[in-house]
Amino acid sequence: MTNFLFSLVSNLAFLAIVLSACHLCNRLVPGAELNGAHVFVALASAALLLDAALTFLVFADAQNRYGKFSSSSAFFERASAYVLAAIAALAWQYVLRRTRPAKTHKNTLVIRTSSYSESHLPM
Repeated sequence: MTNFLFSLVSNLAFLAIVLSACHLCNRLVPGAELNGAHVFVALASAALLLDAALTFLVFADAQNRYGKFSSSSAFFERASAYVLAAIAALAWQYVLRRTRPAKTHKNTLVIRTSSYSESHLPM
């Protein structure tokens, strides 16, 4: 249980770092639209795949040296920590999207380009 809690806390700390880095990048780079939750989920998925490869391929060959890391129960503890952190990231994104007001473009020029579309040009 201690390993699960440590994995979960470290994944949540990594989530905070990724969200902060993406927010900072969105502020500093004009036109950047990085979604921190999606970046974190992609990184957590890659980490989960690498963890599975290490657990069942590398650590499985050295049972006497890495016995506690190569068990399937240890892998499922780490995998559930990855999944819970990814769920927390997506839930955080959902909550922020619901509470953030929609962007309104008050200074836009609307030009009807055809009978079924419009062009919105910022002023």
